[in-house]
Amino acid sequence: MNRTKMRYDQNQDQWYVALSGGEYGLHCGECFELYIGRTAIPCRLELANRWYIIMENTRLDLREDDQYMVKI
Repeated sequence: MNRTKMRYDQNQDQWYVALSGGEYGLHCGECFELYIGRTAIPCRLELANRWYIIMENTRLDLREDDQYMVKI
C-alpha cells in the first residue's frame, strides 16, 4: 500500500490520488485508509448528493477544497 494525497477535481467531479507517477480517479465503493493524525482508518468512498466516506458505520462528508492523506 502507498501513502499519498487524495484531491478533488471539480471539472471531473471526482477524487484523485497520485500513484506511480500518474493520477488515478477513484470511484464509488473503492476502499482505502484515511489518515486522521497518525492513525489510518479503513473506509469506503461513496457518492450521493456529495462525496463522502463510510468508516466504522459512520458517514463523513468530504470537503472538496481539502486534500486528504490516504493509504491505497
